[in-house]
Amino acid sequence: MIRDRMKTYSLEIKESGYDDYGQPLFSYATIGTVDVSVSLLTKVINQLDPRYIKATHIGLTYDVSIKEGMKLSSVNDGNYIVKIVNADGRMTQLTLEVS
Repeated sequence: MIRDRMKTYSLEIKESGYDDYGQPLFSYATIGTVDVSVSLLTKVINQLDPRYIKATHIGLTYDVSIKEGMKLSSVNDGNYIVKIVNADGRMTQLTLEVS
């Protein structure tokens, strides 16, 4: 059942550098692809302004090379930042935040 819900995401790593004026620049470079099953975990709506929603997702994958701070990107499914990685079981469990 989990394999049926897996979709291919590009796995990106954060790169840093400096621009011509010495200001820090952050960008992401693609290092490969990974199959992940993503599901919604929590959804919090801001009481002051309901246009702002913070959503946390959970992902399951067989890839053990994913680290915190990496980014999962897909044209159709959105972008997620990896916040927590739990690789203790057969599958790696990812706590993701929408970026």
